[in-house]
Amino acid sequence: MNYSELIDEEQFGEIKKYLKVDMDYEDELIKEFLDSCALQLVDAIDIKLKPENFIDEPRFHLAVKKQTKEEYEHRGLSADTMRHGLANGVQNIIHQLRIKVSL
Repeated sequence: MNYSELIDEEQFGEIKKYLKVDMDYEDELIKEFLDSCALQLVDAIDIKLKPENFIDEPRFHLAVKKQTKEEYEHRGLSADTMRHGLANGVQNIIHQLRIKVSL
């Protein structure tokens, strides 16, 4: 199941506030970013898991928001623009969740 299908409208609205988006015409694009970022993070934590395994984990939701914001704000930038692979703080959350799921 996609991350965007796991969250409700209120949570999606909070994500849009985090992204500083107040229009609706890019909702599908934002959902695509949410889904791909969630999969990227899950695969970095443990490839055997799925986004639904982290639905009750606030750090996972924060990491998805942070990475989605990075992807949304820097979409379409050319290769001559310096970008980090992961948003600030996301790598730390990945490490924390890797340890948690391995216990």
